[in-house]
Parts: sequence; structure tokens; C-alpha cells
Amino acid sequence: MTYRVAELVADSLVAHGIDRAFGVPGESFLALLDALRDRSDFDLVTCRHEGSASLAAVADAKLTGRAGVVMASRGPGAFNAAVGLHVAAQEAIPLVMLVGQVDRPNLARDAVQEIDCGRSFDGVLKWSVRLNSADLVPEMMARAFAVASVGTPGPVAVELPEDLLEEAAEGFAVRINGLARPEPGSAAIEKAAAALTAAERPILLVGGECRTASFRKDLVAFSEMWNVPVVTMNKMQDQFPNAHPLWGGQFGFFPSQPHAKLLERADLVVAVGTRLGDLSSLGFAFPRQAEPRQPLVHVYPDPDAIGKRVQTDVAVVSGSHAFVSAMLAVSTAAPDRTEWLRAAAAVRTATHGWPRFGVPSADVFGHAVAAIAIHFKPDGVVTTDSGNFAGWVHRIFSFEPTARLLGSACGAMGSGVPSGLAASLRFPGRQVVAFCGDGGFLMTGNELATAVARGADLKIVVSNNWSYGTIRSHQERAFPDRPYGTDLSNPDFAALARAFGAKGFVVEDAESAPSTIAEAMTAGGPVVIEVRSDVRQTLDKSLAASRRVPSN
Repeated sequence: MTYRVAELVADSLVAHGIDRAFGVPGESFLALLDALRDRSDFDLVTCRHEGSASLAAVADAKLTGRAGVVMASRGPGAFNAAVGLHVAAQEAIPLVMLVGQVDRPNLARDAVQEIDCGRSFDGVLKWSVRLNSADLVPEMMARAFAVASVGTPGPVAVELPEDLLEEAAEGFAVRINGLARPEPGSAAIEKAAAALTAAERPILLVGGECRTASFRKDLVAFSEMWNVPVVTMNKMQDQFPNAHPLWGGQFGFFPSQPHAKLLERADLVVAVGTRLGDLSSLGFAFPRQAEPRQPLVHVYPDPDAIGKRVQTDVAVVSGSHAFVSAMLAVSTAAPDRTEWLRAAAAVRTATHGWPRFGVPSADVFGHAVAAIAIHFKPDGVVTTDSGNFAGWVHRIFSFEPTARLLGSACGAMGSGVPSGLAASLRFPGRQVVAFCGDGGFLMTGNELATAVARGADLKIVVSNNWSYGTIRSHQERAFPDRPYGTDLSNPDFAALARAFGAKGFVVEDAESAPSTIAEAMTAGGPVVIEVRSDVRQTLDKSLAASRRVPSN
């Protein structure tokens, strides 16, 4: 059999550690599909929509630390996959999109579905390349994975003209480029150590640049050694043990007042693995620039992300783990910060945890999530779509170091089910629970068919309040009693699940939640748990009601 460019591309994927891709097959990359068909070292997950395929690829990248790969046909396929490109750019996740392209003789002739990815996705992609000859394939594939992964990670597009995939590639070998992984210099470590030693009220902000188990272990040791509280960024709740006394909680999509007040009191901010975007900087108002200014130690592997918006006192161009490892090697005697740590613990209590008594029966979703948390295993994986319902999850779940959380940090709806699918395939022996709203589920929930086909052990929890609830809550604040365009007409999600070949359960009231959840969580294979709730019953209302009830 002739060794084609298609085989060369497949070999390049595997050489870069890629063992799985998500996509929707297209006639523009049939040769690549053929090249992958008989491989035992590669798994192509056939999805029902390129959007959910790209979101699943992003989730897989978060779990593996390697670039996620999505395959799409040109034109409509690539544009469907664009949501994943946006999420990868926003959340700094390495992603490579392989796009089947028009054959080379017909390029630039307005051929059907022709696309120029570089022009179409300008401002989103880190880099785009169109392969036009076999001899350039090894170089450009290696460059694609390098660009996606170094500095600030993000999305890359590789266009594959369909005639090129059939071209002979005898004599060409796969290339892998070494990746630049910056490590901190001794001067930067000395300055960071001096700043931490002198501070009375330091705070450590941790983002998602590094998500490995070894980093998390060393992060705990670092916080203990330097006696500094840790606040994790939006949807990064699993980066630090939630039961640890130094955990200050997760900095949510809409930061709580207790967190804002805590950060306002800090006399040193150490930001590790975050670009300090608008969410983690309180709308670019933190660290405070007016006097008394809050000093900043900013650690990130991309120098372009440091010093862009706020004055940086110690700039450390480094990966998160390399910085933490270097700081662990410093000889120090951290000052006593008992009062400051007590303040951070109070914030954690105010923003996390769920009352044992007094949760009103009207809060059906709260009772259901509490019941699910009881059955959640220490090494389980939780995925959350975008929506207010996630607030209950962050409140009620307490993550062990072995658990994982895949959330929609940039607020992209539809990520819950694809992320759950990716997690269940990556960790087939671990418990995976995907939380979705009714709106988000109906965007990408058809991947339930993929989960059924794969026999995935995936639990999908649908908060059915017959509304785009988050948007409605914004409407109620801006235009009281004038909701418009946010009501939904929904199917019976449990019946829909059964039609797909999955198991379906319905929680209609607080009283039946524990028994229904217990049955659903012990069922094998794909399961959908529909929780029917009232859009007017908010998390804040439940917490307020619980405070009025005696605890004995």
C-alpha cells in the first residue's frame, strides 16, 4: 500500500501523543479517515455536531495536558466547530482543528464550501496553515502542535486539501519540535520570596495553566510552607483541596462580596497560572492600582500576558509548576498569619458549603445536587455547563485532590454533555457527572447518542426550569417583571433519554430526591436525571431561608 500524506498526518498525531480525536466525518478528508481506520493506537469519536466535537476536544485537553484535536469538514463543519476555538482561546487550552479543504486546483475559485481559516477565524486562532505539499507536512504539523501548546495555549487550524491527502509521502518522516517551557530565574525567585516574606496579608490566586496531579500536590506544600491562603479562579475549584484550611474558595463567575472584600485587604497578590482577565481582576480593578497600591507577583509562561493591564512588581515568566517547585527550594520561615488565615477561612465558609437544615422544599435542584454529592466518589469527574445552576454545584460539592472539575470558565453554553462524554471516555473506570441546564442540554445533548454508542458510564443532570434562567435573572435585575424571550418549551428529558437508549429519571420534588438520585447514581451506562424546578427559586433565596431555621 502506498504511504500517503494521510498516513503521514496520522503518524504525526500519534507521535505528538494524540490518541483520540473528536469530529464529524466529511468527504473532504476521506483519506485521513481511511488512514486512521485500522490503527489500534488511535480512537476517532464520531460526534453528532462539530460544535460538541470541538467542546469535547477542549475538555480532553484539560484532562490530558496535551492538545485536543477536532476534525471537521470545510465551510459549515469548520464554522460549527468555531465554538470550541473560541473556548480554547478564552480559556488558554491547546486545540488543533484539522479541516478537510477543497482540492488544490480549485482553491481560490469559490469552490463549494471553500474556507480560508486564517481569515475566517482571525482574532481567535493563534496560527493557521494550509498544507500544500507533502514535504512540508512534517514541519507544519510539528509547528501546529508547538504553537498550540507554548506561551499562552490556544487554538490552531490545519487545512488539509483533499487531493494532498491522497498524495504519496514515501521518504518523509514525522517531526516533533521541542517546546519552550520557561522556568524562573534565581533573581525572580529571590524577589518573589522576599515579597512573600514581608507581606502580612498575601493571597495566592491560582489559575488553570497547569492541572497535573503533581502540581496540585506541590501547590499544597507551597501554600503550607509559605503560610498563604489560596483562592482558585473561576471553574478551578479542583485545583486545591476544598477541605484544606488554607483554601480560600473559588473566585466565581460573579465574585462574591466576601471574596471582593478579602482581596481588597490583601497587601500582596501572587497570581500563578492566570492571565488576570476581567473575571479574576474584578473587572480590571484588582490588584488595586490607586494608593495604597497592591503589589503583584505575576507568574505566567507568556511574557505578553504579564504587565499588560496592571503594574507588576515581580514578573516571572514561568510555568506554574516550575515556579512552585523553585519556591519550595527556598529556605524560609514564613511569618505567623493567623488572623489573615482566619479571614480567608471565613470567606470560604461564606461562599462554599451547604446548610444541613432549613433548605426550603421549593429548592428541588438544591436537594437533588445535595443527594448527588453524597454518592460522588473521591476520584470522580464533574462537568458543568454554563448557567446559574452551577452555583449549587460549587456550593455543595467539596472536591478531593483526586477529583476533577471541567467547567465553562468563559460561559459557553453547551459544554456540559461534550465535556462529560470526553471525561467518560478518557477515564472509563471513574464516575462522571455532567450538570446542564435545559437550554445547554438542548444545544449539544444529542451527544447522548454517542455516549450510548460507546457504552459510556455518564450521568447527565438536567436542571429543567423551562427557561434560559441565567439570562432571565439578568432581565429581572435590569427590567423587573418584564422577562421576554427567555421562556422555553421543553421535552420530557427522561423520556428523551430512554428514546436514545439511555436510562431516564425525574426528580419532581425535594422529598423524592434522595431515593430517585440513589437509584439513578447506581445505574450503569448513560443516565439522564431531569430535575424539575422553579426558575424563581434562586440559590440566594435558599440560603436566606436556611438562616432563619434553627439548627437543632
